[in-house]
Amino acid sequence: MDDTVSIPADVTRAFTDAWGTTVITSDVATSLGCTEVNTLADLLRAFNAEQAADEWIDAHAEEDEPNDAHFQGTVPADASLAADGMRWSPAPADTQDER
Repeated sequence: MDDTVSIPADVTRAFTDAWGTTVITSDVATSLGCTEVNTLADLLRAFNAEQAADEWIDAHAEEDEPNDAHFQGTVPADASLAADGMRWSPAPADTQDER
């Protein structure tokens, strides 16, 4: 079986134009799971839309929790990051200022 797919350039352009807008990204990205957003980002990258792919991942990550693949925030000191209940120990730069 051949792993190469031929997609017409106008279809590729239409796809990246439609799915590479800030409006749709901000409206939809947080409602997708990590697998779905990774797949969409991979397709955008395959169409040479690197910036759009990165924007989807970043917008999706805004709602990710500490255990999620794209989490980018500060992890609270009491957050459990493992199924066996181990606790995360923050580096000094990662601790939240509680003033």
